[in-house]
Amino acid sequence: MSLYFYFEQKFNRTDLGLLVLRVVFGTVIFLFGVDKLLGGGATFEFLGKQLEMFGITWQPKFWGLLCALVETFGGLCMVLGLFFRPAAMLLVCNMIVASAATFQMTGAPIFSSMDAFVTDWLGKVAVPVYFLAAFLALLFTGPGKYAIHKKGGGGKSGAKASAKE
Repeated sequence: MSLYFYFEQKFNRTDLGLLVLRVVFGTVIFLFGVDKLLGGGATFEFLGKQLEMFGITWQPKFWGLLCALVETFGGLCMVLGLFFRPAAMLLVCNMIVASAATFQMTGAPIFSSMDAFVTDWLGKVAVPVYFLAAFLALLFTGPGKYAIHKKGGGGKSGAKASAKE
């Protein structure tokens, strides 16, 4: 029996793939959130001011704190598969703001050399876009079967459980 055949028979590869995505992206965004929480008031102020481009100028510290909390607890929810879809939706919103703010701060792409384009522009703009794509994909797919919160969590078991009720 080959190793491939073993994995083919023993594991649902889709659910395993979703688990890997959840754990990797959830852990990294959790660490980003903890770092922001430890940054304190100045960090919250900076994060909250990113919403000015959307016309939200009220209480930037509140919005910054909310951003840090969403990343911290949303990342934890991603890893565990607990309250998955609400956490994914909040993280998608967070990453839309982060992507737009990073794009605005970085400005137009610099095409003078490929090195400048990759390091100075793409290297800065790509990270929040990657997270946005990952959280959006996870929002659509659900947490998979290796999640704590099944009912209403969005996995296949959760969908079947809610359909039977």
